[in-house]
Amino acid sequence: SLEGVNNMGTARFDARLSDVALYAPDFPGPATITGTAELDGAGLWTIDTSAIGPGGATAQMAGTARQDLSVDLSITGRAPLGLLNAALEPRRIGGMSDFDLTLRGPLSVDALSGTIRTTGAELSAPTLSLSASGVDAALTFGGGSVTVDLSGDMNNGGSLDLDGSVGLTAPFRADLIATANAIVLRDPELYDTTINGQIRIAGPLTAGASIAGTVDLGDTELRVPSSDIGALGDLPPIAHVGAPDTVRRSLARAGLDTSGAETEVATSAGPGYALDITVNAPSRIFVRGRGLDAELGGALRLGGSTNAVIPTGQFNLIRGRLDILQQRFDLTEGFAAIQGSFRPFIRLVATTTARTGTRVDVAVEGEITEPSVTFSSQPDLPQDEILAQLIFGRDLSQITPFQAIQLASAAATLAGRGGTGLVDRLRGGIGLDDLDITTDSDGNAAVRAGKYLSDNIYTDLTVSSGGTSEISLNLDISDEITAKGAFATDGETSLGIFFERDY
Repeated sequence: SLEGVNNMGTARFDARLSDVALYAPDFPGPATITGTAELDGAGLWTIDTSAIGPGGATAQMAGTARQDLSVDLSITGRAPLGLLNAALEPRRIGGMSDFDLTLRGPLSVDALSGTIRTTGAELSAPTLSLSASGVDAALTFGGGSVTVDLSGDMNNGGSLDLDGSVGLTAPFRADLIATANAIVLRDPELYDTTINGQIRIAGPLTAGASIAGTVDLGDTELRVPSSDIGALGDLPPIAHVGAPDTVRRSLARAGLDTSGAETEVATSAGPGYALDITVNAPSRIFVRGRGLDAELGGALRLGGSTNAVIPTGQFNLIRGRLDILQQRFDLTEGFAAIQGSFRPFIRLVATTTARTGTRVDVAVEGEITEPSVTFSSQPDLPQDEILAQLIFGRDLSQITPFQAIQLASAAATLAGRGGTGLVDRLRGGIGLDDLDITTDSDGNAAVRAGKYLSDNIYTDLTVSSGGTSEISLNLDISDEITAKGAFATDGETSLGIFFERDY
């Protein structure tokens, strides 16, 4: 209604949206807004408005506005963050936000000041297998930009801080620093690692900003998964027939369609961001599974852009072994690198001499999810012939039927049906970096246990059934210089300084 004369009056308004779920599916229920606007003789509007919505949403706006759109308004209240989920799909956000904002001056983003705060919010990114809880954030507006101060606990462990500013007008120039504090990244089938470091996002977000920084990896385990192939072969793809909307939405958030296939995740248009990220892990990258137990170290750089990532560098072999059907081979060379799919590519090689005198190279190579094992020899022999000489020390034509069964078992191990061994499970339970059961030069059984005492000090203890023991210590003085020493109970000692450089 409107009352008054001579350019003066009062407007009272009352509006209602019957169901907010039309725009925010997670928040069914009505929203109402009521208020008044009074106009005085000088053309000044005095406004007093309040709104109520589902999920505990409330807002109040009060102040003045002139006909030239110069305003002096305060806006306060709270709202559930989940109202943004429709725009953030497949990412999800939960919790409440409190806002206390002011619009003062000609109507524009430069007139906006005040804060929006959250406490204990939750955020999940299903396609990245990441989620955070206890997210406390403060967004402070002023001068045409927003200052971000955010911190939260990652659900797998560790925490993330985000600080900096973003412009509120195109090209939305940003200067943000993300700090990872012992964040645990885990895929139960493939890897487990901890990251620390800082990444800076700088420049216009709509015109090619840059992403740069350094990330340090802690203890990292790359698992070579056992094959799930059974007697009947691979399971066929499973399709969801007549899936309800709730199931379809969950699959979409996980980046899958109803047939279980991966779907493309929508990304914003525009140029890619330039990348310059260094990933450091001088040691303690462990590759385990299918008979492998290896440690690697090194660094790599992610260059190029977010549209075309160019990785350079790799993690090289420090030490390791390969066990195949009670045969043990020390690894002599190898590396792990990142390729286009961002799944680690490994190549690990062990060189040995069979009892027949044939030199044999055993190579494990491929994506870590499906590596292949190949054999080569001097002189050149077929793969099954090499395997027979390697395991039994005789030609294929001379093995017994029982040995043929063992040979088939070895082939199954190489195909990935061996699973995780008892020793590896014991090592993980004790918390060691290395645990091995071997034999010494006299044929006595021996147990070797290894552990990192610090980032650059590694020690292992070997105890033999013959009554002797030996302790060794490796000290990495620099990237190229290592000091190694050993002391045995039989009185033998050794000490050396080693220089190594990869070209």
